[in-house]
Amino acid sequence: MLNSLRVATFLAFKAITRGNLGVTLMTIFMLMLVAMNLLFVPGLINGAIDSSNRILIKTYSADIIVEPKGENPFITNAESLMKAIESIDGVAAVASRNTINAKITFEGKQTTCTVVGIEPKRDEEVFEISQNIIEGAYLSPRDRNEILLGVQLAGADIKNLELYSSSLQHVHAGNKVIVSYANGPEKQYTVKGIFRVRFIQTDLQAFITDLEFQSVMPASRNRATSIRIKLEQGTDPQTVIKRIDNLRDDLEFKTWEETAGLMKSMTDSFFLINQILSAVNFLIAGITVFIVTYVDVVNRRRQIGIQRAIGINPQSIAISYLIRALFYALTGLALAIIAFKYVVIPLEMRHPFTFPFGAAYLTTKFTVTARMSVILLVVALIAAYIPVYRTMRIRILEAIWG
Repeated sequence: MLNSLRVATFLAFKAITRGNLGVTLMTIFMLMLVAMNLLFVPGLINGAIDSSNRILIKTYSADIIVEPKGENPFITNAESLMKAIESIDGVAAVASRNTINAKITFEGKQTTCTVVGIEPKRDEEVFEISQNIIEGAYLSPRDRNEILLGVQLAGADIKNLELYSSSLQHVHAGNKVIVSYANGPEKQYTVKGIFRVRFIQTDLQAFITDLEFQSVMPASRNRATSIRIKLEQGTDPQTVIKRIDNLRDDLEFKTWEETAGLMKSMTDSFFLINQILSAVNFLIAGITVFIVTYVDVVNRRRQIGIQRAIGINPQSIAISYLIRALFYALTGLALAIIAFKYVVIPLEMRHPFTFPFGAAYLTTKFTVTARMSVILLVVALIAAYIPVYRTMRIRILEAIWG
């Protein structure tokens, strides 16, 4: 076996060095493009998924949502509960929220939304909404009669918004809007700021201070519709949930994955698209190696017959073609990884792809790259072996005389 491998390596080396340089370079280039695509598609999809999950957590759900159990609309004694939660290991920040449905009117146009009462300082520690103000300013703790609007509500004359036609369209910071609450009160507010986080469910919300919310709904004092928890990196959510559950038995919990909803459906679709495109790319790689090997075997059939006639083991000839296929695949793969890491990723970082939920940056994961590399090499070997196997079964005289 060792002797056959040496002969095969010698035959492969001579075939590569003395073969058609153009064919060799074209084969490597084709496999490089296939490998680049196999890196690019999952890199983009994983980047989009990471971006969507990040924006969901940082602007809408937080890591854990604590809600009242049963039909009770409020968590009672919210302040003492938040202090207890803050003392749990792994908890980075805690914020309470109160919500109420409302209708907002401006210059004859109206739209419905959820108005959220927040403590601005605490909310700012959990969420990144304050970092995405496009007009005006964020709320201050003592603000009264002022409101912060998501861009999908305000419109702000940004006509390419996904929901611009159903928004107030022309609202800007400093304008006054009328808010009619579901529990009856109607108040005029000055729009203090407009934010855009590029996550539609967040951009459809309006925020007022907790102090202002209590004036609309006095029963909300020291109560909360929900408590949002930001965890430190690497903290297990279930461990924190068990600790909170031991504090009180009238609470229920959701992790950010359970609130993903549409985002989860989108990411599942991304995974399916990735699987389909990867299968197509592996097929292209296999066809490329098969065609190159098949054409070479057909053109060298007489030479192969002579090699067998002078005593070269058919196994050595077959292995030589597999070594060539490995050479093509490994070279194309190495060039693709280098180009992807040092050219494509830095370029995409400067000009990222933009999705409705924000920019998506290409990511690379060792496990994904390793799995792709192994599959590509296996596909190349199988594609090269098929035409060689058929040729090795032809009798020597038939091979020599065609």
